[in-house]
Amino acid sequence: MSETGHEQAAPGGLVDTLRRHVGLKVVSDLRLDGAGTRILFRSENAQKNEQPEILAVHSEDVLRLSALAGRSEVVTDLRIESPDEGGRMRTVTLILRENLGGTHWGSAVLMDAPEPRPAHQALAERARMADLGERALTLAHELRQPLFTISMANESLRLMLDRPDTTRSRLQTTASRIAEQVLRAQAIIKRTLGQAAEEKIVPRHTDVMEAAASAVEFLEALFQRADIAVERDAAGLSAGVALGRVEMEQVFVNVLRNAADSIQSRRAGGWDGEGRITIRLEGKSGDQVRCVVTDNGAGLSADLERLAFEPFFTTKAQEGTGLGLHICRQIMEKAQGGIRLAANPGHGARVEICLPPISGRLAPSDVVAA
Repeated sequence: MSETGHEQAAPGGLVDTLRRHVGLKVVSDLRLDGAGTRILFRSENAQKNEQPEILAVHSEDVLRLSALAGRSEVVTDLRIESPDEGGRMRTVTLILRENLGGTHWGSAVLMDAPEPRPAHQALAERARMADLGERALTLAHELRQPLFTISMANESLRLMLDRPDTTRSRLQTTASRIAEQVLRAQAIIKRTLGQAAEEKIVPRHTDVMEAAASAVEFLEALFQRADIAVERDAAGLSAGVALGRVEMEQVFVNVLRNAADSIQSRRAGGWDGEGRITIRLEGKSGDQVRCVVTDNGAGLSADLERLAFEPFFTTKAQEGTGLGLHICRQIMEKAQGGIRLAANPGHGARVEICLPPISGRLAPSDVVAA
């Protein structure tokens, strides 16, 4: 066979292999039914007047699919009933393309890989791979910010070197900023890979609003480029929590980046207003201090409120990892706190960050709110 013949035959052979070993199925006209309990689709060999195939979907995964309405290039997992196995639920991977509006896609791929035997070995291997994958993605997600800050500081340093009026003090400040972010990246790597698991952890006093101020500073270039104003209001109070400074800053960085993305998304829809993010220390809620971050972005649906903290769930198809808010929740739970996302009255979203104050109470602050 000619080289050209090989090139033409290879894709078909690959698809056949995937069909046999991965349970791959190419379908079209996939949609969620009106009652929101099933998916309907047509197989690639279906006749014109043939009725669509139907699969019942787990109720929680119906919410997941509904939250992806209007998006193309989506990859998600669904639990569906197996009609040939007495209604037993099985998980399939779904790749969706060519959104036709809402929860209707022009083409899709279903992958239902059979588990090798014995089953317990397969489950153990999948658990190890899932853990490894989550660690790797978490690390990649969290390293983005210090690397971005280092890049911006390095560019500023380069420009200052070309200016005759640059002072030694400004150079030292920028160099210190780079060194600080290198240490931050090292701390993130150490924590994510679990290298500090056996080290003695000494609780540290981290001021909530100081950590918020640092996070705003980290993202200063982003806010300037996106024309977003950020306001911090401590309401005349200060609150210290028993959480590492880097972890507290990470929570704020993730929340603030999401707020900025939401504002940009609203603008992409035609809105041309001023982007605003507010960080406010609101006082105590029960035995915890509450800090609230609000924005005037695109807002969110009730489905997204529920799914936003699930690992790997993202509405940012091209660059999102779906781990930002999941990491925030893990950090908060570690400190006996919590984090909640809800729609903001009017426009945008509201994120409530709750933590027990280290002294058991809030203290008056002499710092004027920025």
